[in-house]
Amino acid sequence: MNDLEDDCFSSFYHDFGRPSYHPKMLLSALLFAYSQGIFSGRKIEKLMVENLAMHYLTGQLVISYRTINRFRVAKGMSDLLQDLFVEFSVRLKMEEFVSLDCLYIDGTKIEANANKYSFVWKKATDKFSLKLQENIRQSFQEEIAPLIEEAIVLDQEEPISSEQLDDFVAILEKELEKTNQEIEQQPVKGADERKKKRRKLRKAIRKVRDDFSVRAKKYENYGETFEGRNSFSKTDTDATFMRMKDDHMMNGQLKPGYNLQIATENQFVLHYDVFPNAADVNTLLPFLESYPHELKTIVADAGYGSEENLVTLNELEVSHFIKYALFDKEQKRTYKKSSRNLE
Repeated sequence: MNDLEDDCFSSFYHDFGRPSYHPKMLLSALLFAYSQGIFSGRKIEKLMVENLAMHYLTGQLVISYRTINRFRVAKGMSDLLQDLFVEFSVRLKMEEFVSLDCLYIDGTKIEANANKYSFVWKKATDKFSLKLQENIRQSFQEEIAPLIEEAIVLDQEEPISSEQLDDFVAILEKELEKTNQEIEQQPVKGADERKKKRRKLRKAIRKVRDDFSVRAKKYENYGETFEGRNSFSKTDTDATFMRMKDDHMMNGQLKPGYNLQIATENQFVLHYDVFPNAADVNTLLPFLESYPHELKTIVADAGYGSEENLVTLNELEVSHFIKYALFDKEQKRTYKKSSRNLE
């Protein structure tokens, strides 16, 4: 940490206020606290009072939890940590702890800090959205179209968007205003078809504005949030529901989480990234794209062995030791002797 250039911390200094704590000292204290599994600002402040190692790092200073929290969310902190991680890898290379020639890749699922019952499923969303479109078209033909004079043609192939529904509301409100003016100009005692039409217009406006439009917007937002996934959590939209490891009663756990990918060599972590994809096979290529060093050799399990991944690695001229999906099955005697598999 002390070998880092001071220019890396220039964005953490200000020309006003009291003299700042040295960013190197704050960052060292943060990393030490994280290594001990302590993440709360108040608990880190308490650690500065009680822990001897923290006394050494901070020079026996006790820093307010407010200062700690402001520092770790300051602008430029994310870039600083990435640069620090790359610098750490280079230092390991210089000290000959690693060669950076071979990456050992594996992943693990970590649970998100989200409600496990806040799931939204893509299949259910598509089903309800399709049902909503059917209800809108039926309501338009039976209830809305007879009430308005303006001719509106619905596209039978494209779904009706929330913006179109807002336009329908504007047309209905315009028709309602016109009907009100007619009733005021030519009032009629007793039964009046115009009053009946006014009631139907008000009902149609409430139905389109407060029901159809709201649900259409909700399903559109859900569709944008999925981003190719099958589910997400309402309380953490970046998290995907995935199968976690079985608990002590051997019950499968379906919870919102992330797929953490880690690349190591000689038990040192050289690269990491977090993905919302439950399957490892979809994370390999994006994971390697963000690797800051030259790729030479990759070692991973069969969970990464798709045809696309292996072909891409061959095109990039990267050596790899990755089983394809049927490798273990092809080694069995029954598979080799099967007449279906004889060439």
